[in-house]
Amino acid sequence: MSRYLLAWDLTDRRVLVAGAGTIAEGKVETLRTAGARLVVVGREATPRLRELAADGTIELAERGVRRRDVLGARLVVAATDDRRVNRRVRRWAHAMRAVVNVVDDPALCDVTVPATVQRGPATIAISTDGSSPATARFLREEIERAVPPGVGELVDQASIARRRIRHAGEYRYDYAAWRQRLLEPGLEAVHAGRLDAIRELRHRFEIGFAAPTPIRSGRVTLVGAGPGGADLVTVRGARALATADVVVYDRLADPALLDLAPVVAERIPVGKAKGSGTPQDDINELLIRKAADGSHVVRLKGGDPFVFGRGSEECEAVTAAGLPCEVVPGVSSSLAAPALAGIPVTERSVAASFTVVSGHRAADEGHDWEALARSGSTLVVLMGATTAPEIASALIDGGRPDDEPVAIVHAAGTESQRSMHLTLDALRADGCPFPAPCVIVIGPVARTRDVHATGAAEAMIAADAV
Repeated sequence: MSRYLLAWDLTDRRVLVAGAGTIAEGKVETLRTAGARLVVVGREATPRLRELAADGTIELAERGVRRRDVLGARLVVAATDDRRVNRRVRRWAHAMRAVVNVVDDPALCDVTVPATVQRGPATIAISTDGSSPATARFLREEIERAVPPGVGELVDQASIARRRIRHAGEYRYDYAAWRQRLLEPGLEAVHAGRLDAIRELRHRFEIGFAAPTPIRSGRVTLVGAGPGGADLVTVRGARALATADVVVYDRLADPALLDLAPVVAERIPVGKAKGSGTPQDDINELLIRKAADGSHVVRLKGGDPFVFGRGSEECEAVTAAGLPCEVVPGVSSSLAAPALAGIPVTERSVAASFTVVSGHRAADEGHDWEALARSGSTLVVLMGATTAPEIASALIDGGRPDDEPVAIVHAAGTESQRSMHLTLDALRADGCPFPAPCVIVIGPVARTRDVHATGAAEAMIAADAV
């Protein structure tokens, strides 16, 4: 169970640090910016603590800690290198109803002190519940490198904007507007080293709040979720999810991807299956309505949005409504599924090209199966789990050998990934052994076994030697 972090106002409150060594010094350094009246008691103080005492930052008594030192303290930090002394200080503190932190002893702590990164009024806290102070410090150092000091100026200007807007009686909590019009461009200015531009951004932001027209503008981002696992989404796709106000997602998108969106983002499932699901017109209307409200809508689609995903229809509908639409390509399962099973779709000695077809409705998709059969290229069939026998029959009738190698990859990129190798004739007779989602690879390249497969739970079933 994790602890609940609070920001404690210690201004002018008495805080006792028992101990004056290196450990105590570290605690004093993190506490002294809180405005508390710091009292440090320990037998031999470090040079740094003596320096802080000399300039009046702390009160220092170089002696053993006594019971009366606890009097009036709101927080007591036991930071000696003697556990028996720390336990004694804890007992004294509890008798005086003070809150206690015992360094490197989480079981004795009422509170643990997180490692912090300070950027202006903003404090970023990292806590391991006292179980690993070194890890907390390491993460703090990583965050310090990732969050530039100039962010403090952005926080300051945002605080000024909020205060002025409230004073004018125009304040409302509109996070999307703050993010779009001040915080995101402000962060770009910080990274570009243009801190002076943040004041102008803040000024324009305040004017925008007073205007009668909406300050924020909506948009839609079509994001390809990749073939399966959440770790197969692109970096750009993950960044889009991180700024989403609304996520409209398909059933083939890994649910773990939804965790990349902000906690407060609205999540709307619109998954489709054969013969069921949300009508496409309803999806288009949903995207337009949410974006028109000023939200950043991420449309999360399995694979790539423009590979049998009707992404182009959604993009056209959004732009026709006068709203911006960005497309973030995804790794199509037509390429990823064979690769994850160790199957190349092209191989110099046997296949110089490949063709991707939809098997959703094999009989009425308009495919020239005879031409596909004669082409000699690798065929990659998506959405063909239920129509596999018809596809195999059409290809054999068109001239493909009935012993043509076939590979079927189920749930590519997930822990449930499995594959099977068989022949075109066996596929015609027995159909696909797996439920959707499946990718069917037809051609000599399907002879390749799964020796290179990287799926976490890859299992190969050999049915009919190939």
